[in-house]
Amino acid sequence: MKVAYISTPHFADCDIPLVGELQKKLDFYYFLKVSESSKRLTLIKIDSLKKKGGVYPASDFPELGYLSTDIDLSKTYIVNMPGKHDWSLCNLLAIFRLVCFILRLKVNIVHLTWPPRYGEFFTYFLRKRTVITVHDPLPHSSEDTLVNRFHRYVCFRLLDSFILLNEIQKEQFIKTYNMQRKRVSLSRLSVYKNLRNVKPKNTDLSNYVLFFGGISSHKGVEYLCGAMDEVCKKHPNVKLVVAGKGNIYFDINKYAIYNNGKLLLLNRYIEDGELVGLIRNALFVVCPYIDATQSGVVMSAFALNKPVVATNVGALPTMVKDGQYGMIVPPKDAPALASAIDKLIECPQNVEAMMVNIERDYSDGECSWNVIAQGMIDIYKEKLLSK
Repeated sequence: MKVAYISTPHFADCDIPLVGELQKKLDFYYFLKVSESSKRLTLIKIDSLKKKGGVYPASDFPELGYLSTDIDLSKTYIVNMPGKHDWSLCNLLAIFRLVCFILRLKVNIVHLTWPPRYGEFFTYFLRKRTVITVHDPLPHSSEDTLVNRFHRYVCFRLLDSFILLNEIQKEQFIKTYNMQRKRVSLSRLSVYKNLRNVKPKNTDLSNYVLFFGGISSHKGVEYLCGAMDEVCKKHPNVKLVVAGKGNIYFDINKYAIYNNGKLLLLNRYIEDGELVGLIRNALFVVCPYIDATQSGVVMSAFALNKPVVATNVGALPTMVKDGQYGMIVPPKDAPALASAIDKLIECPQNVEAMMVNIERDYSDGECSWNVIAQGMIDIYKEKLLSK
């Protein structure tokens, strides 16, 4: 079986371990769409794009050599998109050349990871053999824009094979978009294991609870700040670290932790080395989200065996599993969040037990990338049988 996997740097953390496993089992080609805004994002560190839009072998970007331990770079291609807009001529040309390249490869399956935007609609020429991973079965409240709705509408009408990464939202996805049940398959995420190979940046911080990731209104950071106001009354030596880029959408000055130095706000892009250092040294990680699908933040924390306190939204309860890999609390409930944080601070032996559970189940167990890759092959086979 020959497969073309088309994705973006935004998903490289979860794509690359999956691609690596699938390249061991299939004739599997990885196409990475890269623009000026994404050339240095997550795992992808490209110094500069080519001036012409097109499809280039990964060897034309020698700075990507560090990926060779994880994936087969001889079957990895960069879709070079140097234009400023989706509809820039050079970007349109890059997508057109991508489609032609894949047609010449004569692949059996094309696997997308995001609905093509209007400048990428050439991709739909491949739709009869296409499956798509829907990372957000229902859009985040902060991202439910008219443009995104349009792209999803087109995608869900033109394609017929969808892969969700959690079971909890399957029924709502089918109902919301009037899907036939047979069109929807299930997979899952595993740990972002690339973080295990990153040299941590030394930090003088200690005894802190960590929030990390992009800051936006659906992340619920204000509820975490409210919870930590109460936690710090009982545990005055504990701090909160909020690390990530984004607009502070609430009045942070009203929280006591901000005014008495118990909150360290790192409102910027966090490089991998610094992130690994922050996760490793944290007591545990907190995801106080108001809404969610599955979470890459949870998988990043689990890569370093760090438990997570998360809210009961989206697939977070199935990922964290209350009492097994962390704790689950209701969303928008600062007192419940404070109580869970208190319990883990006061019971470090429980944190240690959760770390053992994460290591056991996500390294080689049922949650590993090897198991997920085999499930993905089964989805491809089912797609071929349905044609």
